[in-house]
Amino acid sequence: MSTDQGRRTFPTDLGGLLEAAPDAMVVIDHSGQIVLVNAQTETVFGYTRNELLGQLVEILVPKALHTIHRRHRTDYLVEPHVRSMGSGLDLQARRKDGSEFPVEISLAPLETEDGVLISAAVRDVTNKRSEERLFRGLLEAAPDAMVIVDQAGKIVLVNAQVENRFGYERAELIGQSVEVLVPERFSGMHVAFRSGYVAGPRTRPMGLAGDLFARRKDGSEFPVEISLAPLETEDGLLVSAAVRDISERRRMQAEADRVKDEFFATVSHELRTPLTSMLGYSELMADLEHLSPQGQRFLQVITRSAERELRLVDDLLTLVAIEESGLTIRPEIIDLEPIVRDAVEAARPRAEEVDIRLSLEIPGFPVQVDADRDRVGQAIDNLLSNALKFTPPSGSVRVVLSATDTDAEIEVADSGMGIGDVEASRIFERLYRSGSAVAQQVPGAGLGLTIALAIVEAHHGSIGVVKSDATGTTFRMNFPLCS
Repeated sequence: MSTDQGRRTFPTDLGGLLEAAPDAMVVIDHSGQIVLVNAQTETVFGYTRNELLGQLVEILVPKALHTIHRRHRTDYLVEPHVRSMGSGLDLQARRKDGSEFPVEISLAPLETEDGVLISAAVRDVTNKRSEERLFRGLLEAAPDAMVIVDQAGKIVLVNAQVENRFGYERAELIGQSVEVLVPERFSGMHVAFRSGYVAGPRTRPMGLAGDLFARRKDGSEFPVEISLAPLETEDGLLVSAAVRDISERRRMQAEADRVKDEFFATVSHELRTPLTSMLGYSELMADLEHLSPQGQRFLQVITRSAERELRLVDDLLTLVAIEESGLTIRPEIIDLEPIVRDAVEAARPRAEEVDIRLSLEIPGFPVQVDADRDRVGQAIDNLLSNALKFTPPSGSVRVVLSATDTDAEIEVADSGMGIGDVEASRIFERLYRSGSAVAQQVPGAGLGLTIALAIVEAHHGSIGVVKSDATGTTFRMNFPLCS
């Protein structure tokens, strides 16, 4: 079968193929005249088929572009080749009513009996361009620096915040490897991470621990947090990186920590002097023979309160020392049995006062470690104090000293309320108090476990919760045995 279009013949199935195409299909000859169109062309451009056949193809091109379009058409006919849709050109087409719209065009040569014809597939990308403008608008409105890279790690898009944060002009970054924004010492690691991410893309935050840095054009570095997200596009996978400069946050955190530590130190020193004086005079008053029984009871209350406050002040001073220069220890070869026993006996009056059974289990052999006697005793004291505070009257606290092949183990088990749903690591945070402790008004400042953790880690040991439920909580400290 043949189709008569101004004395031209076409392959039998060409008309059917053009009609089935989803895009507007326009076929022209070497002079630029339209020789064949499909129904989609009529729909997209608003012309009837007869109005287009025999016309120069520039009828579908904005008038301002006629000259340049004719030049491009002539150049293409010198060496016709397949050119795919989406070549990156910003092309416009014109409808019959004179309105213009953005298009993508694929060109392909057609060999016929009458010579080479050119087939143009014209796609209306008005919606696509609108979506791109919306996306770019959102990108520019983002408060963070936004960097979008392809699967090869080449930067394809950035926003104004990238220029502000990194000191580059936009044109300097497009097409560059994203490693240009990464400190050189991390470049190799970043390439490996990027390859792994492309293999399994997913939305994920990075640098929340403050361990990531970015590099400006001038070579200076700054701390960042980064959020990654995959973007599926017609051109393949892209990766969007939101880069947040956290320099100011880090500075403010450091300043807050400094002020807090200064406050702790100042308050601790100011409180220690009068508390020490109160305890000294309490001891002198306890020796007075004429003090009545009621006066003795009052004096005991005063003494216990002053001792409790003095322990809190000592904890604050210890904590400040740890923050400033780390915990100082004076290790020596010691047997843990007498240290644990002394700690239990020191806590026994408090346990009896609140009707708590306090027991001790020790092995029948020495448990020797290379450790600071006073610091280890302090850690045990803190665990015992914590256990007694959270154990109700008629409850029990059990201390067990044992040894494995490599470690000495000290367990403090109570029959208290447990730590609930709190993540076990959180209870070692400075000043942290669980909701149940606050609700039940259990006294404490949230420092004992923090200090115990610092002591154990200074001895290259470990501490943690090995059991916590409605029947109580068990803490375990491990110290390396002497070899």
